[in-house]
Amino acid sequence: MKFYKSILIFLFSITSTIIYAQSLQSQLDKYTPYIKELNQGVAVLVQQNGKTTIANTGKYNFNSHTIFNIGSATKKMTAILLLQELEKGTIKLSDSIGTYLQPIKNVDGSLTIETLLRHRSGLGEIVGKNFEKDFYAKNDSFYNSNFLNKIPKSNPKKIGKYDYCNTNYILLGHLLEKVNDKSYFNLLQERIFTPCNMKNTYPYVSKKLKNLAKPIHKKEDVTSYLDYRFFANYAYAAGSVASNLNDMSKFYNHLFEKRTLISKKSLQKFTAFDDANYGLGIMKFKDGYVGHGGNNIGYSFREYYNPKNKNLILLFSNARIIPFNKMLKNELFNFIDGKTDTISFNKNVTSDFKNVLGKYLFNSHGMKMTMEIKEENNHLYFLAQGAQVILISKEKNKLYNGSFGVELEVNPEKPQELIFRQNGLETTIKLIKS
Repeated sequence: MKFYKSILIFLFSITSTIIYAQSLQSQLDKYTPYIKELNQGVAVLVQQNGKTTIANTGKYNFNSHTIFNIGSATKKMTAILLLQELEKGTIKLSDSIGTYLQPIKNVDGSLTIETLLRHRSGLGEIVGKNFEKDFYAKNDSFYNSNFLNKIPKSNPKKIGKYDYCNTNYILLGHLLEKVNDKSYFNLLQERIFTPCNMKNTYPYVSKKLKNLAKPIHKKEDVTSYLDYRFFANYAYAAGSVASNLNDMSKFYNHLFEKRTLISKKSLQKFTAFDDANYGLGIMKFKDGYVGHGGNNIGYSFREYYNPKNKNLILLFSNARIIPFNKMLKNELFNFIDGKTDTISFNKNVTSDFKNVLGKYLFNSHGMKMTMEIKEENNHLYFLAQGAQVILISKEKNKLYNGSFGVELEVNPEKPQELIFRQNGLETTIKLIKS
């Protein structure tokens, strides 16, 4: 009798897991036509109550073993390596970086390690506005140059104030190499990847990596432009690492539950968040979740882990922006909270909104620019400031883009105007050319 009872319990467990996975997949399926149109894919991992569920949407059949660049999520690994040094007594967070690094142009050597970890240095951004140009350059001399000589002037007024800057972590990577007399990439492998059994995680992206997601930028496959030096030399300790969903779930398990990487005391320092909700290479989100997302050409990644209930949400896309990012995030949090999916999309959006096609003038809040709504391949697109994003409709008379939070509402009384909303801003844009 006990044998049959155990069999029934096992079968129930398997069945409930399958239903759970199918439920998540069904919630994502409605996004597929739109994400396919963008030539992108999205893969999701949800971990809850000992169950791990994988789902995907879009053009590519990504799974938990697909490799992608985690971008700025690399920063928390850099911070962990420094906390390991703190435990060994080789550094203090109050140490000045000038103690370890020789004078660098436009870098104040008196800045402390903790100041850099918390992005409060006021340093100029070395990986900034030109990174798209640099990605496409295929310039050997560029990658062989010393990037530390290219750090722009700092802003003394920002010292002590939170101002996110990749330069902070690039300098910290060099500091780690100086302290250990070993490459940053070897440190990652020896002290994070191997202890966490992350067998498919790499210090940087290479086009030779097995199962690498095809990078897409502005709808085009940019695999031919991949150069490991863009990630290894340029993004470096601020955004070089390549991994997959399976390994990143292992990372969180080892960091918070098994305490493989740092002690409880160091973990408390790691998650000692300031008024900007930034700790040491990790961010604080609502409801106790922590993590650190990343964006790069061809890849984007988001992670949300709750140390109290061990819930974990990971998602990535093979483009710089996760399509419908805010909507997907809300959808995943609703799923993990057991809330029923009620969102549906208008499949007749091009015919129902054909009267709003055209160019509009945005003239508000000290900004003046031209925006456009156009139809392409039976989808609607919104164009502004060089960006082109797809629009969907989930409510009558409203168009929405889930990546940037743009909402456009039709005003029936004024057909030449649209109500524009984004992140709390609301104004009217006027049709100037249809």
